[in-house]
Amino acid sequence: MRKLTADEFEQLPIKGKGRSSPIFNSLINLKEGEALLIERKDWNRKAGPSTLVRYIEKKHNIKFLCGALEGGKGWAVKRMETIRRENTKEKNKIPVSKPETTNIPIEKTNSTIENLKLKSDLILFYLSRIAVHKIERIEDTLKASIMHFWKEDKKLLQDYFYEIIKSLQEQGHIVIENDKTYIPLRNSKI
Repeated sequence: MRKLTADEFEQLPIKGKGRSSPIFNSLINLKEGEALLIERKDWNRKAGPSTLVRYIEKKHNIKFLCGALEGGKGWAVKRMETIRRENTKEKNKIPVSKPETTNIPIEKTNSTIENLKLKSDLILFYLSRIAVHKIERIEDTLKASIMHFWKEDKKLLQDYFYEIIKSLQEQGHIVIENDKTYIPLRNSKI
């Protein structure tokens, strides 16, 4: 038995655990930037060498670039870099925080969700209506909305409706003129 220097250790072909194929050993012993050509005659497994390469990447924290050669002549594998374990662990850590308690009763949360659903349904109703009619009077749309959503509060529907058309106008999706709304033919902001 004797002590090895760092250079001597680097020159040793280290065999993996258990029974390892010569290709496995060659891949493990590649240095960064070195490549290996695996010919078809050297590979006798059903799956391609990419499965072995991915296994080595996971188990030994080494990064490879692997690809098949044209004409099915073989595969080329290049060692890229060593993956630093401590960096990957720190990146994957998710900070754990305690959930904050709120004083909002469950009923308010449910009503908020219902109001958002009502708003989205009203937006879809309005946009489909204006898409069919092209030009629509605000009063007619409001009346149709109230009739369509007859179970909902009329005042709430009216407030949401005016909020929606104001927002769509600010975004440039509709134009409001003489109490009528329509979709512009081209973007007037350009």
